[in-house]
Amino acid sequence: MGEPQNPQCLDQPHVDPAAQDFVACLRLDQFCKVAAACRAGLECHPGKHTIGGFNVVQELEFSDGIVWLARIPLPDHCFQPDECTLSYVAILKYVKQHSSIPVPTVYHHALKSNPKNTTDTTFLLMERLPGHELQALEPDDDDDDSDWSLDDLRIVRKVHEQLTDIIIDLASLTFDKIGSLRENSSGSFFVTEYVDPNTTAFPKERTAAFKSLEPKYRGPFSTVSDLYHASCLLGKAHVPIDPEKVCREETIEDFETLDKMRSRLRIAEYEYGPFVLFHNDLTVQNILVDDEYNITGIIDFPGTVAPLQSLCVYPWLFHENYAGPMADRDLFYEVFTTREASNQSSLLASKDVRKTLLDTANDRQTFERSLQGVYTTVTLPTIYKNIYGKPYRGEN
Repeated sequence: MGEPQNPQCLDQPHVDPAAQDFVACLRLDQFCKVAAACRAGLECHPGKHTIGGFNVVQELEFSDGIVWLARIPLPDHCFQPDECTLSYVAILKYVKQHSSIPVPTVYHHALKSNPKNTTDTTFLLMERLPGHELQALEPDDDDDDSDWSLDDLRIVRKVHEQLTDIIIDLASLTFDKIGSLRENSSGSFFVTEYVDPNTTAFPKERTAAFKSLEPKYRGPFSTVSDLYHASCLLGKAHVPIDPEKVCREETIEDFETLDKMRSRLRIAEYEYGPFVLFHNDLTVQNILVDDEYNITGIIDFPGTVAPLQSLCVYPWLFHENYAGPMADRDLFYEVFTTREASNQSSLLASKDVRKTLLDTANDRQTFERSLQGVYTTVTLPTIYKNIYGKPYRGEN
């Protein structure tokens, strides 16, 4: 990738050194060249950047004041970066075309393997949306819910109503298969192998395990049970090559236990679809708002089509241990289960359907987190006890 051109990242001790080295060597001149070509040669120069868990986001500033973002997967952190980038591009385009959900416009993308890609890395160029990250409205340490102000409660209700509308809208974007969304050369969208970008532990080993599976276990899937079964097989295939696994036999047993449990989490009426566009990381940094708490952007979609019951859960901001009313489940529950749906074509237009699915969301969400492998040893005992009424492996 050449000599370091991005000195801003060299003094960030809280960032993984490999990520710092990667960002330091990005060919920022080439990103600016590509961006400028998209705007008839308008002068462009690099701005600030942010290093996240899976991607680098680099600002590209034009001479007319417009700012674009280059989203670049970290090769040692991101599971199948090329596939995830293609799916993210497809999701953003599809949502932009078929809904009013505010998502960034995609201007350009290229894979590292493309011989015409002079940046020497996979990336996409997209719009920088207005607004800032949602604030959790966390109170002082000695506050409790009786101290929440009427203004805070009004703001929270406004945000929860908008999140409800977004989830309802996503449930109107339906497909007949579970997998990752892609766009072909003619602009048509299709569902392909299920690549979950939220796989965080040893992505290279996880990729090898994924590719070792028979094609039918990589997707796309026609039923929820097929997805769950394939996820268990992927977990088992990953165990022997996971550098951190010590109790390998116990971990394989964990996935076999999850495989047996999948019928308990199955909801018959949604087993065969339709399936919906998905966002499993709706938390503060992925929800942009203006100063009046109008949602101005939703970012970082996983790029997947998933079961309806996977979408209809408490958004991730309710799992982040935030205090205060913004992350209060009771407040969200009241809005989510009573709000009138303006989008009557949605699978979640019915308040009764939303209530039924949210009432059973905790076990389902815990089970699906267990399937990812990263959280299995923590979450499996909880879901096992909830379903079977006894400790897992006799644990207390």
